Amino acid sequence: MSTTEKSVEELRRFNPLSDLSYDKLLEIVDQAEWLHAKKRSVLMDLGDTEEFSLFLIKGNVLMEAADGRQRVIKHTDAAASSPLSRLRPSRYRVSALTPVSYVKISNALLEELTDPDDASEMISSHYLVEETSEENADFSAQMVAHIYEDLQKHKLMILSWHPVSLSVSRQIMETSGTAASIGKWVMLDPVLSLKLLKMAQFQHRPGGAVPNIISATSQIGPKKTRKLAFMNLFRESRDPRALILQEAFSHAWERSICVAAVAKRLAEDLNLEDPGEAELAGLLHNVGEITIISYAYNFYREISPQELQECTLMFSKETGRMVLSHWNIFHSLAQHICDSTEWLYDHGSNSPSLVDIVIAARACVQISRKDKSNPAPPLPEIPALKKLRLDTPNSILV
Repeated sequence: MSTTEKSVEELRRFNPLSDLSYDKLLEIVDQAEWLHAKKRSVLMDLGDTEEFSLFLIKGNVLMEAADGRQRVIKHTDAAASSPLSRLRPSRYRVSALTPVSYVKISNALLEELTDPDDASEMISSHYLVEETSEENADFSAQMVAHIYEDLQKHKLMILSWHPVSLSVSRQIMETSGTAASIGKWVMLDPVLSLKLLKMAQFQHRPGGAVPNIISATSQIGPKKTRKLAFMNLFRESRDPRALILQEAFSHAWERSICVAAVAKRLAEDLNLEDPGEAELAGLLHNVGEITIISYAYNFYREISPQELQECTLMFSKETGRMVLSHWNIFHSLAQHICDSTEWLYDHGSNSPSLVDIVIAARACVQISRKDKSNPAPPLPEIPALKKLRLDTPNSILV
């Protein structure tokens, strides 16, 4: 067996690489870094932001969390079939207990070559790999494990904020107009909008896509839209007594609405992209955060504001990606939403894109609302703002 064929066989050990074609595996073999490390070498440190995944080929590694929890993974363990600490920033220091061999693969390459559902599976299954038991796991780990488990069982529940859900549902029930008039009310509740897209996409023809809320409303019809709004209000909306969750729901909803409005306005003023698509991407940009807040509501123990903030900062992007993938949301829209969560995202072209518009809208809302929950880097460092010539405080707030 040649060295190349041996490398291909090594990759087939890992999920979901085992399902890739021989040609795709060859591409990974050519572009990946095949590395060796001595005992006590650090393969990845806490807080590492490099967008690569590490796969253990041979040897034993120690995974150490910030809170002191430790886990040993051997290359013969089932856990070794998934990447080591794929989340960014890394929540673990990964060090070699023995001399080890491992392969380092770009996440961009993995996402390019892997089907969206399989990529989501690799991301989400990794959450469970990192934890030894729920009893000893921290708040963030348990939260993501619960979300992943419910996704797999097709019973994920994302909650609307009750004051908004009540007002929106009441208006939808009383509106007897067109899909457009109903759709405008739906878009005041980001969670209801997401559920409507999911339902419409499920009923749509195979291979097709439902690109916006108005077409989704038209697709399923006024009667089913009203029923969905009613069920969302009475079964899947909350107005929690705990101040931390009241504020979390309120801030997440306000941010969704504000970013949607600013994104639409920017797209209109700059004659860029489809303003409606920019508005929808802005509305759903924080779907991962809203999902985490929803699961924090039913969590069994009291949580601190710091724990909730750290969890959303660390896991909201990948949680959003999982939800959008499992719910079969229009792939192009889902990709725009996921990309827009990264302040420093750069698509390489000098021409601004829809993602740039949403990132700019996020920055504008962050500054105007003095929101410190996910601080942006200095404005001149954000590629999206440079492309839109909005990289100074005065320009972005005009």
